[in-house]
Amino acid sequence: MKLKKIITLICIFCLTMSTAYAIQDKKAPDNDVKTEYTNDVHSVFTLKDCIEVAISNNPDIRASIYNEMAFKTKIAQAWANYFPKISAGLDFSRNGNAYTASATRLYGYRSTYTTMGYMPNISADMLLFDFGKTKASADRAKNLYNASQEDTKENINTIIFDIKSAYYNILFAQAQIKVYEDTVKDYQLRLDQAWSFYKLGKKAKVDVVTADYNLGKAQLNLVKAKNILKVARVKLSTIMGLPEYTNYELSDELALNSFDITSEIALKMAMDVRPELLSAQKSAQAAKMNLRASRRQFAPDLGIYGSYGNGIGNEYNLRSAKIGASLSYTALNILKTAKQVSQAKAEYEKSLAEFDSTKHSVYYNVKKAYLDLETNKESIIIAKLALDQAREQYRQVTGRYEAGVGDAIELKDGENTYLNARLDFYNAILNYNLSFANLEKEIGTPIKFSDDLIIKLTPDEI
Repeated sequence: MKLKKIITLICIFCLTMSTAYAIQDKKAPDNDVKTEYTNDVHSVFTLKDCIEVAISNNPDIRASIYNEMAFKTKIAQAWANYFPKISAGLDFSRNGNAYTASATRLYGYRSTYTTMGYMPNISADMLLFDFGKTKASADRAKNLYNASQEDTKENINTIIFDIKSAYYNILFAQAQIKVYEDTVKDYQLRLDQAWSFYKLGKKAKVDVVTADYNLGKAQLNLVKAKNILKVARVKLSTIMGLPEYTNYELSDELALNSFDITSEIALKMAMDVRPELLSAQKSAQAAKMNLRASRRQFAPDLGIYGSYGNGIGNEYNLRSAKIGASLSYTALNILKTAKQVSQAKAEYEKSLAEFDSTKHSVYYNVKKAYLDLETNKESIIIAKLALDQAREQYRQVTGRYEAGVGDAIELKDGENTYLNARLDFYNAILNYNLSFANLEKEIGTPIKFSDDLIIKLTPDEI
């Protein structure tokens, strides 16, 4: 009866631990609760708002989180080797047509004898110690889980960059539309002036035709710019995980926030926090634990076992009980195990090489992103100077044309120069913001802005 109580306690312990792990595995990720956005509700999004919506709704992020949860369960699966293994059953037997030789001699006929019986039974065996095999497997699973966490962070890091890229492209498209709208107004004014001068005999008909052509081309450019904006909005909505949501607007404009960080600091930050690099490091540690687990397959397993059964037959009682300990190898194939160790060693060396490759890639990408950011910062200053010169030239040729001393070709050149200068300036601001976002992506963490702006802007200057 004592053995029966021991086995019962073991069963209760196993059920309790299994329930605890089941409850833990059923926990949903924090961002699994999504806010519903419908086109009946109008929203105004800042860049921060868009990032928060994407983290809550983007399916790629949710997939990464559930992948992370799957890796977490493998840790408990590895430690489960130390949990008792329970089995239960019901044995039923029946033997008939049995006879004895003595009965045949005495009575002249065969004596049949049939036995029947059944016995319910329960057994349990538990691993006590396997010389570190289970621990090495659990450590490997833990490192793979940590690597999956870093993969989730890297995925979020990429989604944030995509959000920023789409967000800034929308702001650029809006600025581009404003430029073309101003251009359409100017060309409409030039067409009206050309007609007035033509009627007064001050200008030739070619000026009217040229002005009409310029207006049509500006209207076409405006239509294309509006389509670019629509596509950019669809892209942002899709990245946020709300592909059908369109009833929103952005609250920001293209900004020129400066940065206060050196290339050396950027590299150091990347080496410390870049999720891709940390994931490669954790994967290398997991490969090392796998090598340790493979080497320890040569060690035996120490365990205990016990069973109990109690039943009845047609003429007798059936009862069985046993308990013991064992030191054994489980299907040890020396050649196969040796080759598995060699494979694990090669995979470990491969993971180290991949970690070094990732480190070199991070180094290059951070350096390139930093240089691109500095280049785009200088490009903004040059584009601003070109814009100031084009604006002044446009004022002069417009004044000459309105005074009747300039021609349509000179006016057209001045208008095109000013139009392209405005677009180039906005494009320089876009590239600067994209390169800033890219540097943050390559580092793996946001960069604090400086208090000053690169260039002080006023709307009437552009």
